[in-house]
Amino acid sequence: MNTNTLNNVRFRIHNRTGFTLIELLIVIAIIAVLAGLLIPVIGAVRHRGQVTATVLEIQNLKNAIEQYKQKFGDYPPDGSNTVVFQRHIRVAFPRIAPQEFNYLNSLILDSHNLAVTKLDAAEALVFFLGGFSDDPRFPFTAKGGPLTGDRNPGLFDFDPTRLSTFESDDLADTAFLTGTLNSGRVVTALASDDEATFNTNDEQDIFPVYLPKGMDVPFVYFDSRTYMSRSIYAYYVNNVPQAVPPAQYPHWHHHGTPNIKGTARPYRSDQPRQITQGDQHIFKWINTDTFQIIAAGIDNDFGDFDSNNAIGINRHYPSGDDYSGGDKSNITSFSRGTLEDDIP
Repeated sequence: MNTNTLNNVRFRIHNRTGFTLIELLIVIAIIAVLAGLLIPVIGAVRHRGQVTATVLEIQNLKNAIEQYKQKFGDYPPDGSNTVVFQRHIRVAFPRIAPQEFNYLNSLILDSHNLAVTKLDAAEALVFFLGGFSDDPRFPFTAKGGPLTGDRNPGLFDFDPTRLSTFESDDLADTAFLTGTLNSGRVVTALASDDEATFNTNDEQDIFPVYLPKGMDVPFVYFDSRTYMSRSIYAYYVNNVPQAVPPAQYPHWHHHGTPNIKGTARPYRSDQPRQITQGDQHIFKWINTDTFQIIAAGIDNDFGDFDSNNAIGINRHYPSGDDYSGGDKSNITSFSRGTLEDDIP
């Protein structure tokens, strides 16, 4: 083989060791197609993982609430009714000192609307499942109580990184603090956040809510006694006034939080019931005598609500009647996953 022939062979071999421009474009196109196919799959897997984690956490919250009832003789109230709240404190803490009871009322009761408390349906979950003092006369302000800087462990192990308080432009949601209680210390105690601070010149809600992992809106708890206006239990054989919820339907919608969409409210079932004077609807509530826990889902949307024409007030599970788009993504204490997963 002469020198020229050898050089030509070497030249051809050298040229074939790289990609041509067309080959590179084809490879890039293939990668783009594969990425387009895989990204939705990865997103779906991630979504399903969040749903599963939320379902498990709701189950743990349910167990904690049942333990609470066994320990204190009553389900915790959701804060939407003053009478229910006060009667519960008497049942759960029968030896509470009068000054402790009055002090709690001074923090909790809403002077703008005496029918409701300053605890909303998301905050009540954290307030009651957290720890109380071992002192039966001062369960809230003695050592280990929720209004101190070192709260006892509760029935549910809240992840402190997911406890949050919100500034509020609604005076009804603002806890007005007295000089007997250091505001910064209270926020630290309730939120389990050593970095928490509070400016007494600002309006800020001192009671924390608990966020599902990877979501921006909290778990919401509804006590069956206040799904709507109805009579409640007697205490010490005395007649108890009728429980009257807020003017609006019981809901959770925190002011000043733009990522939260829709309104949380309890769900009806598809099971028929006998109508009564207090409830004219022909379908039973879900968990009629217990409670409901609701998470908005990864879209942070509780579902649409229109109080003027009652659209969405009586959403039915599992049929999905009267659901809005936001309802379908909700994850609850009575569903297997999202509500959409359970629609027949």
